[in-house]
Amino acid sequence: MKELPHEFPNYLAKPAREALLNKGVFILNDLSRFTKSEIKELKGLGPKAFKKIQEDLWNQDISFRSEKK
Repeated sequence: MKELPHEFPNYLAKPAREALLNKGVFILNDLSRFTKSEIKELKGLGPKAFKKIQEDLWNQDISFRSEKK
């Protein structure tokens, strides 16, 4: 079954899903409230999962919040 654009990325491993859910990320668009660094720091979310999330965000024209300088 193809995932709808607004659905949470259910293809992620359980630790990655739980890490995101604990941060209040229930759908891809929720990730726009966080910077890349904040998401990369989550325990349970590895580089492979992060890369897939980034691809999905790009495909849906969603971006992470800008990093503070």
